[in-house]
Amino acid sequence: MNRSSRLASRLVAALTLTLGLDVAPALAQSRPVSPLRQSVDSWRRANERQILDEAFTLFAMPNLANDSVAIRRVASHLLAAFAKRGFTTALLESPTGGPPAVFAERLTPGATRTIVLYAHYDGQPVAGAPWDGDPFTPALRRVQNGVAGDAVPLPAVGDTVDPNARIYARSASDDKGPIVAMLTAFDALDAQNRAPTVNVKVFLEGEEEAGSQHLGDLLRAHRDRLQGDAWFFMDGPVHVSGAPQVVLGVRGVVGVEVTLFGASRPLHSGHYGNWAPNPAVAAAHLIASMRDRNGRITIAGFHDDVRAPTMDEVTAGRALSATDDSVRRSLGLSRTEADGAALGERIMQPALNVRGIRAGGVGPSAANAVPTSASFSIDFRLVPDQDPARLQQVVNAHLRAQGYEVLTDAAAASARPDRERVALVQWDDGYRSVRTPFDAPVIGALQRVVADVYGRPPFVAPTLGGSLPLFHFADVFDAPLVTVPTVNADNSQHAPNENLRVGNLWDAIALVAAMVTELAPRWVDTRVVP
Repeated sequence: MNRSSRLASRLVAALTLTLGLDVAPALAQSRPVSPLRQSVDSWRRANERQILDEAFTLFAMPNLANDSVAIRRVASHLLAAFAKRGFTTALLESPTGGPPAVFAERLTPGATRTIVLYAHYDGQPVAGAPWDGDPFTPALRRVQNGVAGDAVPLPAVGDTVDPNARIYARSASDDKGPIVAMLTAFDALDAQNRAPTVNVKVFLEGEEEAGSQHLGDLLRAHRDRLQGDAWFFMDGPVHVSGAPQVVLGVRGVVGVEVTLFGASRPLHSGHYGNWAPNPAVAAAHLIASMRDRNGRITIAGFHDDVRAPTMDEVTAGRALSATDDSVRRSLGLSRTEADGAALGERIMQPALNVRGIRAGGVGPSAANAVPTSASFSIDFRLVPDQDPARLQQVVNAHLRAQGYEVLTDAAAASARPDRERVALVQWDDGYRSVRTPFDAPVIGALQRVVADVYGRPPFVAPTLGGSLPLFHFADVFDAPLVTVPTVNADNSQHAPNENLRVGNLWDAIALVAAMVTELAPRWVDTRVVP
């Protein structure tokens, strides 16, 4: 999962590690798991050491997308791993460059459905705060008071390990763990002479954490080879409560940096205050003109292309918010925006987030002076039908309506004699929101398969709060795009001490096995239960 989801991931990690979140009664309901889950678990318990050895080998491989030698070494390793399981394999190159995608295909005689399993094999950098160990030397450890604790020995061959132990390594959860689950699921099925009931294609991206810059071109170049009846994205964490999720979409995102100007040099506030325009005050007023206190965006025309959520989506969004009260208390908040509206419902609406404001100085660096400039950074979270290019036009028009001339050249803006009337605006490209409808028949089938694997029904989430470039897939393929998270919510993805709970890996193995064997018989026109 890419950098746009980093804050949400860290919040979830902090909450689940340090707090006993209240879980709604519905989340505690359980039922027996399916016979397939029982048989896969039985095989897995006898082979945990071999599974962990293979996982540790993969987790030990550096995988930055911009290290072409290292990333292709990982790709070659994965080609061999899938070939060992009877897959036909290939590296898929983009005509515009970048790391290759790993493609693997295993056909099933008589199958009428084809599914594509997605994960990414590249990872985040490890720079920043120190790790408790080498990020590419996987370690099995307990969690104690929310942090990495005592080492846990690898089990002897034939023995088992505590499912609450964690594997600490970069990309263990984001996103190599699900790849290990795919490989191991076929080991378990083959050992029991259980054949898939669908054709299975695997697509492993090598540039997700670097922005998927070449993904669209790669998908178009290999469109025919990658066709399927549904795409399943094995990325991201389960619900903060620990319950499984089936996620139907992601928000889009686009960011902008705005700089306003004042006098050409700092001015004494006693001599010039209330006379010389203050760009910091101007920035505050400009931000306030775009968003009200309850989070509604007040820019003219902004909502014109917003698709309203359906009642099913609203119902499902509210159900996701079973832990809202615990989250709010843990954050020390007495209120949330929109009069305490459900978080799951709010993330289906557009959002304007002020990422930061910079002007003058505070604390020891404060001075009684009118600053020369003020900058603020915003990210807009988008919902279906919103176009990032149109959003830019609407926001730029709003700035002009507030009296500013919109410029994109920094030198030209700062050199203007009337620079206090100029807004320097610098946009990133952004990407669109994608949401698969509830009435796609595969969703109801998947909901039932997940429930059988976990012994409790999953949340069906209309959208993730974060953003992923699923629009590339939506542009190329006419197939449902569904995210099926499996890793623990407190996995510290993108941060030091990223980890994968062993029990979540076991769940993922059983889930992949069930998806390739039990999804097709249920793939009928049945209604999803929100």
